[in-house]
Amino acid sequence: MPPQKKANRKKKGDNLLDWVKKSVALLVHKSLSETIILSSYKLDTVLKEHYGVNLKVDRIGRALSKYAKKRNLKRLSTRIPKYKLTKTEYLNEEKKDSREKDYTNSMS
Repeated sequence: MPPQKKANRKKKGDNLLDWVKKSVALLVHKSLSETIILSSYKLDTVLKEHYGVNLKVDRIGRALSKYAKKRNLKRLSTRIPKYKLTKTEYLNEEKKDSREKDYTNSMS
C-alpha cells in the first residue's frame, strides 16, 4: 500500500476518535446525573441527532474502547461494552489536557 493511503487511513481513525470525544463531551455537559454510562449505540445516536454524522456502530465501539482505555474507564459487565464515566473525572481530565496543550504551545 502506498504511504499516502496509509496516512489517509490514520487520519480517518483520528477523525473517528474526535467524533467520539465530541459526543462524550455533549453527553457530559447535557447530563443531569453525576455518572454517565457510555455505549457505542448511545454515541451513535448522539452523532446522528446532533451532528448529522452516520458512522458504523462497530467502528464507534472500537474508537470508544480506545478512548476508555486511554482514560482508564471502568467497563461494565454487559453483553454490549459499556463504560462508566463520572462528570468530575471528565472535567479533571479536560483541565489536564488543556494545561498540556498550553504548555506544548508555549514551548513552540
